[in-house]
Amino acid sequence: MITDVHLAIMSNALGIVLFLLVVLYHYINANYSRS
Repeated sequence: MITDVHLAIMSNALGIVLFLLVVLYHYINANYSRS
C-alpha cells in the first residue's frame, strides 16, 4: 500500500534526479563549447 509519505518521497527524489541531470547537461555543454 502506497501512502502520501511514499508519494512525497518518490516525487522529491524524482525532482532531485531530474534537476541534477539538467545541471550536468548544461555543465557538459558549457565545457564542450569553451574548448
